[in-house]
Formats: sequence, structure tokens, C-alpha cells
Amino acid sequence: MTTTLQPPARDTRPADEHEVDATTIRRAMGRVPTSVAVVTALCDGEPVGMTIGSLTSVSLDPPLVAFFAFSGSSTFDQLRRCRTFCINVLAEDQAEICHGFARLDGAKFDLGEWEYHHGIPTIKNAVTTVLCEQDHVFEAGDHLGMIGRVTDVDFSDNRPLVYYRGQTSQLHSSGSWE
Repeated sequence: MTTTLQPPARDTRPADEHEVDATTIRRAMGRVPTSVAVVTALCDGEPVGMTIGSLTSVSLDPPLVAFFAFSGSSTFDQLRRCRTFCINVLAEDQAEICHGFARLDGAKFDLGEWEYHHGIPTIKNAVTTVLCEQDHVFEAGDHLGMIGRVTDVDFSDNRPLVYYRGQTSQLHSSGSWE
């Protein structure tokens, strides 16, 4: 028996019926757990950083990662002027750092313990630190994305902090990590 694939029926609804409101999207996507990271850099001799929840691996060859931030973010505007940066994936006991770097003001770099790698501030005891050279910045709706070429990476066996349903969370401890 031969089966012929038919194209899907044409949708005849008006275009505005396809729109999904931002609240519904936010609620739905909030059910997707994400990593929590702080992007740091040294810009004009001053440390700068922001919390992100949108880290993704883009390519292994060449090694590329990406993250996204609201296009109106003044901190992202500073980061995009930096040639190098670090993505610090936070451990489950580093929620205070996450919340501190998500604020617009305050002494962010007074939180946590810090080291410098290749001149860039990195968070001690992070799950992963990914040092990058900025590859490029691109528009993505009301956000901007930054792709970084990975130049160095370090990682630990610390358990990660995750963001789920609008708050930081910890993974359930059901056994050992391998």
C-alpha cells in the first residue's frame, strides 16, 4: 500500500488570531527549567555583570555559545563593548548572586567570592565558567543575542541552580552525579 503525504489544510483564520499574548508565553516557557548564569567582563577597567537565564551551546566546531538579554538593558550595552567576557553558571548555593546581578543597582561584585582569569572576573565555585571572545551581537525580537567564541572553560561537580516557574530552584537530589 502506498501512502501519499498531503500538505496540511490551509489555515483560514485571520492573522490576528495566531497571536499569543506575552503573559501566556511567559507562563508556558516558565515551565521549562533553565540554567542560571552571570555574565561578567572588565570594561574600561571596571567589572560589569548581569544575570541571564538563556545560555545555550551553539557549536562545537568552532566552539560557540550564546545568551540573550532585553534590548534596553544598560548592562548588556556595556557588555557588548567588551571584547572578552565570562559566563558563570551558578551553583545551587549561589542564589544570592543570581538575585544581586539581576538588580539594576547595588554593589554586585560584593556578592560571592571572585577570581580573575585572563583579566576577567569569575565566580569561585560556579558549576561552569566559560571564557569567551565576543563573536557578534544580533537582534532577536525585543532582545539582543550575543555569540561568544569559547577560549577557555572550567567546570566542577557542584549542583546547578535552575530557574523554574518564575523562581530559582534546586534540582531534586535523587542520587549521585556522574
